[in-house]
Amino acid sequence: MKKTDTLLRPLFVVMASVLLWVVVPQFCPAAQTPEKIPGNFKGKWYGTFCPAITKKNCFGIRNGEAFPNQTIINSWGYKAKPIEEIKDLLPDTFYDICTHPELWGYTRINETAFIPLDQWPGENRRRIAEATKKNKGTARIDERGHLRNYKSGIPFPGSTNGIELGWNFVYSLIYGQQMDVNFATGVTDKKGHKRYSVSDQFYYWWKGRIFGKDVPDTKPNPNNYQWFQCMGFTYPYDLKGLIILTHRYDDPDTQDDQWMYITSLRRVRRMSAAQRWDKLPGGQDITYDAATGFQGKPTNYEWKYMGRKLLLVSRQAKDQLQEIKDKPGGGCADQLYQRVNTVMLQYIPKIVSSVSRAVMYLDPETYACFYVEFYDKRGRPYLFYNHCWAISGQGCMMPSGFLVADVQRIHSSNNYMMNNWFNMDAEKYGIVPSYFNMKNLRKVIGGR
Repeated sequence: MKKTDTLLRPLFVVMASVLLWVVVPQFCPAAQTPEKIPGNFKGKWYGTFCPAITKKNCFGIRNGEAFPNQTIINSWGYKAKPIEEIKDLLPDTFYDICTHPELWGYTRINETAFIPLDQWPGENRRRIAEATKKNKGTARIDERGHLRNYKSGIPFPGSTNGIELGWNFVYSLIYGQQMDVNFATGVTDKKGHKRYSVSDQFYYWWKGRIFGKDVPDTKPNPNNYQWFQCMGFTYPYDLKGLIILTHRYDDPDTQDDQWMYITSLRRVRRMSAAQRWDKLPGGQDITYDAATGFQGKPTNYEWKYMGRKLLLVSRQAKDQLQEIKDKPGGGCADQLYQRVNTVMLQYIPKIVSSVSRAVMYLDPETYACFYVEFYDKRGRPYLFYNHCWAISGQGCMMPSGFLVADVQRIHSSNNYMMNNWFNMDAEKYGIVPSYFNMKNLRKVIGGR
């Protein structure tokens, strides 16, 4: 870039922003998604600006087809009603983000009708409901806070006990028991500078199986595994080929096994799994134990039920990528929200952590996590997650887009989900236990 271009860029940004505000027509709440992805104009909501994503390798969100044509009944925020009208229907941290567009970019919240769980289509919800009903009352919590005698389904439906709610979330099966997801992450600072990574993530759940060939848990499990998980980077060049592989055990005294293939060394190194609040590679704000709300061992935390709170949450989201250019507030800028009487669940780390506590807002039926507010060691708001879920034709909750924000630094690491395969679809693509070995994963992810 020429030096003169660098000097003039701030002036061009200001002029373009003013022209956008004056010239762009007002958005209609029921407007259709533009066809072109990614596109390139100021303040864009639909699509992503990640240069590694093109029409050829991104089909948009797969499997968000259950409720594609929801009617918007109300809108607040950008080009809509004042966001102040729904202050009591948003977590405090999210309300602060929505009311400071000069920092985060413009957000709009579109309300659609709540669709009860019994109206969701497909096998996913039916099988979970049947397993939950069949095994109700069999699971228990031991003196360590670990789950025992679990069969399948939701272990403690309707509970108001903190540790039991924590286990309900762990076994919520919001995205099934076998998963292959491709997604981009946009890391954005307060000046709007963005860095992107593209990753693949794979899961296989060993315990409480109700999907796939191993139903119930017929596959030998002498090591007492709970789940396998892998995350591999395919972009940018300096991260391409880096792979993190984790084996979790169904035992509070056995730490995870974790390995990393490091491209610069071209070697696999065993990693310590003790520091669960380290952040993911690529400058992300997401930590290992905080992914999707919570991904740690419940026995490493103190749990408390905090009551219920009616909120607008993205339970039936649009299946589309949504990024704000030059601002850190993307991920869910123009999403669909519904009114849900959420379950408030607090967890406090008993291990080394960068946070003093976290408050999750859960769906009372599926135990999916909509929001999480994290507080630093001085009790101040620190990190904030907003998870938007799209419903598949099989009734599986698919991650659509995530806002992951550091509200102290005005910094974000938003996820833009692209291609998703869950349960039987994932099994057809080979997401089985033998898939999770480093030799195979290096072939799949590629790299240097």
